[in-house]
Amino acid sequence: MVTVPKAFHGGASFEAIGVDLRDLSGRSEIVDADVLDAWYPPAPGVVASIGEHLPWLIKTSPPTHGDGLRRAIAEFRGIDPSRVLIGGGTSSLMFLALPRLIKPGDTVTILDPMYGEYAHLAEHVIGANLRRAELRFESDFLPDLADLARTAQGSRLVILVNPNSPTGRVVAPEFIRDLLAQLDSNTKLWVDETYIDFAGPGMSAEGIEDPRLIISKSMSKYYALSGLRVGYLVGDPDWIRSMELFSPPWSVGLIGQLAGIEALSDANYYTGMAQETHRLREAFRAAVSAIPGFRALPAEANYFMIELASSDAQAQVKRLRAHGVYLRNCDSLSPRFNGRYLRTAVKSGPENERILAAMRQLS
Repeated sequence: MVTVPKAFHGGASFEAIGVDLRDLSGRSEIVDADVLDAWYPPAPGVVASIGEHLPWLIKTSPPTHGDGLRRAIAEFRGIDPSRVLIGGGTSSLMFLALPRLIKPGDTVTILDPMYGEYAHLAEHVIGANLRRAELRFESDFLPDLADLARTAQGSRLVILVNPNSPTGRVVAPEFIRDLLAQLDSNTKLWVDETYIDFAGPGMSAEGIEDPRLIISKSMSKYYALSGLRVGYLVGDPDWIRSMELFSPPWSVGLIGQLAGIEALSDANYYTGMAQETHRLREAFRAAVSAIPGFRALPAEANYFMIELASSDAQAQVKRLRAHGVYLRNCDSLSPRFNGRYLRTAVKSGPENERILAAMRQLS
C-alpha cells in the first residue's frame, strides 16, 4: 500500500484541546492563532436560526443539490446561478476539480510562498510538475505581473491565492484580467478567494467571465462558518456542469446550507466585523514591530506574517506554546523561508494582547 504524505496545516492547538473532542474546556486556555478562523461569531441571525431549529436540522437530510444556497450566493454576488457549484468547503472542491483539470506530467504554476495544499495536491496526489513564481522578499511579497506571466508560459494551470496565504497581500481584479490576457489560450487560471472579503468591496474577480477562469470561494473565514464546511466554485457554465457530474449529492449539510443563506442576508454585520478586523490588525502589527527581534509585514487580510531577526521560527513556536499561544511556522509554505517567518491570525483584542505578552517574554 502506497502512503501519500498529507499537506501540513495549522491547527496544532487541537493537541491542547484534544482531538477526541470529549472535553472542550481547554479551548478557553489557548490562543489558536495558527489557524485563520474568524475571531468573531457568525451573524446573530445565523445563530438564532440554527438554535431555533437545531434538533430538526440535525436529523433531517438537506436539499440534495443545495439549490437554495446556490441561488442565494448568485444573487448576493450578482452572477448567474449556472456559474456556481457548491461543496463541502474549498478543500473538498479542490480535490473534486483539480484532478479533472490537470493530469500527471502537466505543468502547474503556483506562487511561492502560497497555501500548501495546492502544491501537495498537484505534485504528490496528481503527479503534475510544479513551477514556482517566487514572490520577492524585498517587495514584502507583492506579486509581479510580468514575472508571473513569464513563469506561467506553457502551464496547463496557474493557481493564485488572493489574498495570499501566508503573506496576506492582495491583488485587484485588474491584475487577474491582465494576467489572463497574457496567459496561453489553453491555460486555466484558478484563483482562491477564501479571504477576499477582508480586502474590501470590489476586490473579487467573480465578475470576470472568461472560460479559463475558476474562482474558489470559502464561507469559512469571513462568515465565521469554518466548522460547517461551506464553499463554492465560480466558473464557466459549461465547465460547472461538467463538474456537477462528479459532485456528490448532499455535499453541504442542512445546517451549513441554512447558515450560508442566513449569513449572506446580513452583509452589514460582516462589513462591520471586517472593519474591526482591520483596526485590530493594524494595532496588533504596530505592537509586534515594537518588540525587539520581530517585524510585522504589511497585509490586507485577517492575518499577517512576522519576520524574525534570527532563524529560529520552530523554537519560537515551541516556546510560545508553553504560554498557550499557537502561531504558524511558515517553513512548510516555502523552501525559502529558512526559519525566519511566523504567521499569526488576527484575534480579539484580549487574545492579541495575550500573544504580545508571550512574544515580549521571548524577546
